[in-house]
Amino acid sequence: MAGSADKASQLNIPQKLYGRETEVNKLLETFDLVANGTTELMLVSGYSGIGKTVLVNEVHKPIVRQRGYFIAGKFDQFKRNIPYASLIQAFQSLILQLLTEGETEIKIWQENLLAALSVNGQIIVDVIPEVELIIGKQLPVPELGATESQNRFNLVFKQFIGVFTTEEHPLVVFLDDLQWADSASLKLIELLMTDSDSKYLLLIGAYRDNEVSPTHPTIQTIEKIPQAGATVNNIELGPLKLVHVEELIADTLKDESVRSESLSVETRNFASLLFNKTQGNPFFLIQLLKTLYQEKLLTYELYLGAWQWDTKQIQALGITDLNVVELVAINIRKLSPDTQKVLTLAACIGNTFNLEVLAIVNEKSSFVMAAQLWSALQTGLILPLSNEYKIPLVFSQEDAGGFTLTDVKVDYKFLHDRVQQAAYSLIPDEQKKQTHLKIGQLLLQNTTPEERKENIFALVNQLNYGTDLLATDSEKYELASLNLIAGQKAKAATAYESAIKYLNVGLGLLASDSWESQYDLTLTLHLAAAEAEYLNTNFERSQQLSDVILKQAKTLLEKVKVYELKIQVEFSRNRINSVIDTGIEVLEMLGVRLEQELPQELMIDDLADLPLMTDPDKIAAMRILMSIVLAAYVANLEMFSPILFTMIRLSIAYGNSPESACAYVWYGVLLCGAMGDIESGYRFGKLALPLLEKFDANTLKAKLICIFYVLIHHWKDPIKENEEPFIDGIQSGLEVGDIEYACHHAMSSCYFRFLSGQELGKVELSQAKYAAMTIKYKQEYDIGGMKIYQQLVKNFLGKAPNKFNLIGDSFNEEEMIPVIKEANNNTLLFFYYVAKTILLYSFKDYEGTVASANLSSEYASYGVGLLQNTLYKFYHSLALLALYPKAQLKEKKEYLSQLAANQEKMKTWAFHAPCNFQHKYDLVEAEKARVLGQNEKAMDYYERAIQGAVEHGYIQEEALANELAAKFYFLRIKKRSRKVI
Repeated sequence: MAGSADKASQLNIPQKLYGRETEVNKLLETFDLVANGTTELMLVSGYSGIGKTVLVNEVHKPIVRQRGYFIAGKFDQFKRNIPYASLIQAFQSLILQLLTEGETEIKIWQENLLAALSVNGQIIVDVIPEVELIIGKQLPVPELGATESQNRFNLVFKQFIGVFTTEEHPLVVFLDDLQWADSASLKLIELLMTDSDSKYLLLIGAYRDNEVSPTHPTIQTIEKIPQAGATVNNIELGPLKLVHVEELIADTLKDESVRSESLSVETRNFASLLFNKTQGNPFFLIQLLKTLYQEKLLTYELYLGAWQWDTKQIQALGITDLNVVELVAINIRKLSPDTQKVLTLAACIGNTFNLEVLAIVNEKSSFVMAAQLWSALQTGLILPLSNEYKIPLVFSQEDAGGFTLTDVKVDYKFLHDRVQQAAYSLIPDEQKKQTHLKIGQLLLQNTTPEERKENIFALVNQLNYGTDLLATDSEKYELASLNLIAGQKAKAATAYESAIKYLNVGLGLLASDSWESQYDLTLTLHLAAAEAEYLNTNFERSQQLSDVILKQAKTLLEKVKVYELKIQVEFSRNRINSVIDTGIEVLEMLGVRLEQELPQELMIDDLADLPLMTDPDKIAAMRILMSIVLAAYVANLEMFSPILFTMIRLSIAYGNSPESACAYVWYGVLLCGAMGDIESGYRFGKLALPLLEKFDANTLKAKLICIFYVLIHHWKDPIKENEEPFIDGIQSGLEVGDIEYACHHAMSSCYFRFLSGQELGKVELSQAKYAAMTIKYKQEYDIGGMKIYQQLVKNFLGKAPNKFNLIGDSFNEEEMIPVIKEANNNTLLFFYYVAKTILLYSFKDYEGTVASANLSSEYASYGVGLLQNTLYKFYHSLALLALYPKAQLKEKKEYLSQLAANQEKMKTWAFHAPCNFQHKYDLVEAEKARVLGQNEKAMDYYERAIQGAVEHGYIQEEALANELAAKFYFLRIKKRSRKVI
């Protein structure tokens, strides 16, 4: 009952794949696509032990040979609350790999990383501390609002990864056990896979498909990715077939008959027994073989030169009735009690563990730990992650002398999750909580306060197992404080679900009288939890916590922080009136009432030299006013002016704050766009930008640049000057995560380029680039505005089926206008009607032009300060004059009356910014003189209009002026010819 074998008596199971050639080739083919510039997601699914990790590791060496970087991380069932744990593990290994390169190469990496991360390097260092070893100490980053923080983190992480995803070195990231991934990691994976700019990246994710349901977060994330247009590849690993198990057994037992494709009957029966028990699961199969060998149920007989086994004896002992965890547990129990204890402690720590940490929690030296782990290493239950594991084995505890392992990092991992599970199962259920708690307490005792912050998640995850075992209030408050640190760190990394879990544990540890006995801790925990719940869109829970704080807080300023949060919640829920009402209520508490006017002696230039605002109550009031000003602009213009007046009066009385700069620029918009005081409005706008630099308030920069250059600048200066500020605004917005205003800049840049007279082919290219950006960041308002002007350009380029309708590849007015109206997006309607006015006049549909211009006028109040306000009046006037000759007398009077009103406005605008508006005014005057028979005046104004358009680069209006002038002269010549005849 044996196959022939060589003389070796050790059981050597071949380390190769059986029946997985197709899957390996699919992985390598996908990497080839990535090496050519794509981004791909490969999902490998199957039961635990089916060979997912082994399969992926099989392509490690081929990928490295093709210049690719291959990094891996593994999610851990005991570390689900640690945000980005697997990604951090993967990139830590990459950074350590880079640090082994030469000084020249490291310097290049440093330059590339600093260029990519700019001023936001600390964001990556906070998550992956090893990065600091390459880029050095980084400046702290400013605190931002919820959305901005999330956007900034996502952008910076993409920029970080972009450094390593290049044509020279494609990057492969293998994330194992996705079924245990935290929500923050899943969101980041979705972001990376759906980023249209991503290239040379292959993300391989392995997960147990039997442990996830259709509603599991991992599955829901996976389903979103192809919906966004990204590529998702799948490999579903099934069990080994009987023929593959037979091959493995034959190779292990060196059965020569396999070469003739005919196994011996004994070997075939043995393989069938193992196959039926393990159902072809490779890990279970290998563990079963090892157990049979260790139990001497599979032996090598030297005198026969063959392996021997007794199938009936194996079945009688019941070993094949055990599951894989029970099987591994039997093998662990054969080790010494000391080694078993060490392995159970290691299982509590995680799939990977460190020798120094293990020494702390077992209260023994690292040398003793290394010796006790040796037998587990020999049996293959654990594996070293580097060769450093040999160092402590060289010394005995006595021989070590003064030598320590402080500077030597010795890491191990369990062979498989099932081995970790088996080791953990050796701890009686009633002792598990106590074991974790003791591990956490020992780690806490042996770490400095600074180290606690760096390793806060590892500490808290252990201690939180034993919250109900803590006996004293002091212990509970200490753990509550640690959970607060963990929650704040998770929130800073935008891992809001993890933050909520830590903060709620902290709240649960507070005693009933904690508002009296531990006021600061209790207040901070409640406020942090309310913020985290809001950021995770749990508005009701956030409201409940806020109400508790308002009831218990001792000072008004502490309550103001809660009111700011309540205002954010109300705005998010589109309760605009409630936002304003709450803001006014808080202002009254602070002793601030809304002002109805500004002091008449207001000197604009003096505002820049005001001192710094220091009064805490007034600073709080400015923050409240800033939080409600947008709500007033959007929905209650009657409140808009008083809010701005109040902010300016507070600044005059108590000094400037960063919010003062916003008040000045918004007031500039009000003056220019609604009150007609362009000079003062422009000066207010110009005041805001240097003031912002004075405060170094980069978080507001994109907003202020946008407001000034979109709503103020063109009333005084050439609109061609906007191009560079818009580029700067996009960059500033992206740097601080202000995606909303970055996309406002992108959309504004495209229509300003069109309106300023740039060549249409170039405008179309820039529009395509920025349209992709707005779509990528899902900014619906900017997408809508961009598509309207994209289609307008396409119509002028002859790329529309009907030149009179904005219908084509970019925009379909028949489909979209009802949608925009349903959404009450009146600003977009204003954009559309102005664009339609321009289009219809350009193609000589003058009645349609007048109709569109009238609709533009109806929606003009939703575009206060926009350049479009001048354009619909310009084309409206020209259309009225085109219709004038054939109009009835009454209509002619109405036309001239409307024309006079339009020209009065245009004359004012031309006075302040002749570069933008004088030639428009002149062209209308020329047409007016034409229809009234004032030929000499007409000729003069045509010439002025043409020269003005040429001088300031408005090629479209230069062409229009020439066309109308040519028509005028042609008709004069034709009229003279008739007289001669």
